[in-house]
Amino acid sequence: MRHPQWIAASIATSILFTGISAQPSSAAGNTERQAASVASNSAAASQKLNFTVSDVPYSSAEYKKIIQAFASFDGFETAYVPTRMITGDSFSKVCVAGDSVTFFFKYMRVSVSPRDYSHSYKGTVVTLPESNNVKGKWYKVNGTDMLTFPLKDRYVTIFAPYHSLSKTKLEHVAVDVSKYAP
Repeated sequence: MRHPQWIAASIATSILFTGISAQPSSAAGNTERQAASVASNSAAASQKLNFTVSDVPYSSAEYKKIIQAFASFDGFETAYVPTRMITGDSFSKVCVAGDSVTFFFKYMRVSVSPRDYSHSYKGTVVTLPESNNVKGKWYKVNGTDMLTFPLKDRYVTIFAPYHSLSKTKLEHVAVDVSKYAP
C-alpha cells in the first residue's frame, strides 16, 4: 500500500472507531481530541488488561424492582445501582437479604449495605482504578475473594462466585455504582 493510501485508511479507521472528525476546529475540536485521547487511553488500558467494560442495560421493570428492594428498608430507601459490568456479563435479578440489596449478574454479585462487614476480616487495602483515590479492602469469606469499599453512607461489596472474574476485573467495575436518579 502506498503511503498516502495508508494515511487515508488510518484516518478513516479512526473516524469509524471513535466517531471523531479527523479535522476538528475551534475549542470544541480540542475538547473532542482530548476526549478521543482519553477514550483511546482507556481502550488501550482495557485491551492491555484483555477485557472491556460496558453499561448495564436495566429495563424499566428491573428499575422498579430495584426501587422496591431499597424501599423495604427504613432510612435506606435511596437506590444505588451498578452501572457498568465486564462485557459479556448480564444482569439477572435483585434481591433483599438481611440488611443489604444484592444485584445478581451472570459472573458477579454486587451488594449494597449500610454496614461494613469487612472490618472483622484480615485483608489487603487497595486503591480502586479510575476512582479518585477510593480505597477498598480485599478479604476472603469461605474461599471467595470479596472487595468492600465505602460509597457515601453505604458499603458496596463485590465478588465473583466460583471465581468467575479476576480481582482486576472486579476492581475495574467496582466503583461504577451510583445513586439511581429517575
